[in-house]
Amino acid sequence: MIRALTFSGLLAFSLAIAAPASAQAQDAAIGQARAAGLVGEQADGYLGLVPGAAISADLRGRVEQNNIQRRALFARRAGERNVSINEMAAAVACEVFARRIAMGERYRDEAGQWRQRSASEPVAMPSFCPG
Repeated sequence: MIRALTFSGLLAFSLAIAAPASAQAQDAAIGQARAAGLVGEQADGYLGLVPGAAISADLRGRVEQNNIQRRALFARRAGERNVSINEMAAAVACEVFARRIAMGERYRDEAGQWRQRSASEPVAMPSFCPG
């Protein structure tokens, strides 16, 4: 089959994924942990645990379960579009970084550095995201 989708096309299709993935991440405990800077979005499309943060076993399990659900969703959508899971996850990460990291929330950039979104430090978009 011909690979009909470019990264831009994947990004457009990722809108349908980013909302459910984001909604799943808003489980009350995860939402509170995001606001508290304990967990954040990562450039790979998954949630991550901020190093040095006091993470309970319950929260760790919720983040792990969320990431399992995201991977399953990425795999299903990637199969439908004949792209890799990583390509689909990257497209979703671009959407999340562009629109869904709230002021004060932490995120892990493409270089693996944890940052915090603020008025003086907007979200650093991964290089693989369309300009």
